[in-house]
Amino acid sequence: MPKLEQVEDILGTLEGFTVKENWDRFFTIRGSDNEFEWYAEWADLRGPLLAHLSKLQSQTQPLQILVPGCGVSNLSDHLYDAGFKAITNIDFSEVAVSDMLQRNACQRPGMKWKVMDMTTMQFEDESFDVVVDKGGLDALIEPAFGLKKGNQYLSEVNRVLKSGGKFVCFTWGFCDVLGLLFSNFRLGWKMGIYAMPLKPNCTKPNDLQTFMVVAEKETPSALHQITSTFKISHGNQTCSLLEALENENRVRKEYCTAGSDMAVLT
Repeated sequence: MPKLEQVEDILGTLEGFTVKENWDRFFTIRGSDNEFEWYAEWADLRGPLLAHLSKLQSQTQPLQILVPGCGVSNLSDHLYDAGFKAITNIDFSEVAVSDMLQRNACQRPGMKWKVMDMTTMQFEDESFDVVVDKGGLDALIEPAFGLKKGNQYLSEVNRVLKSGGKFVCFTWGFCDVLGLLFSNFRLGWKMGIYAMPLKPNCTKPNDLQTFMVVAEKETPSALHQITSTFKISHGNQTCSLLEALENENRVRKEYCTAGSDMAVLT
């Protein structure tokens, strides 16, 4: 079984995060017993994530949760153990899905696993109450494809999410990703951005600060300012995110002002 340092070296040879064969090779080399998390650990995600999920929890119907691009993350395992049993996981890597089925079939029998491309999901419209993405959107942004795959994916998220449902996206918050989130979830969505705790004395690239973006599906005409609960804490990464957030809120404010002026004129 490869050690964490070896896994990180393997990641550097993927040569494209959107190519299925690359991920199959990575998961095969990595081994089925080697847990690997790119983003913040469950201990840091648990509180803020469960707080949002609990607001949607019904006393009569289980919350239908989709985890796209699940890979071999233990996120779904923890969600299941926290009481959310109706979880559907998808990934286009047969190797990853096979590993996760083997790991969870007996211990977590209620969870579903499907081999599926998250940019072309095979689900009915409005099938899920929550879509939880941990790094999936980030992986779709590549120079070879531009923003095409990211836009396709977020369009699918919109389609399969119920009205009143939430898209929870754990991301490093780079500019291209933020641009996609802001443009796709502008009209008809309520959005907030939250910073996950940063590891002390972080020095490695995979120790970048993780942010949780929550977009709640509302009426198509609604336009809100994006809320946030963090200050500058991690150099250029957070500074860039705050700048993008301020620019987007300025755009939204100007849009609302222009709409009000048009209403007065008519």
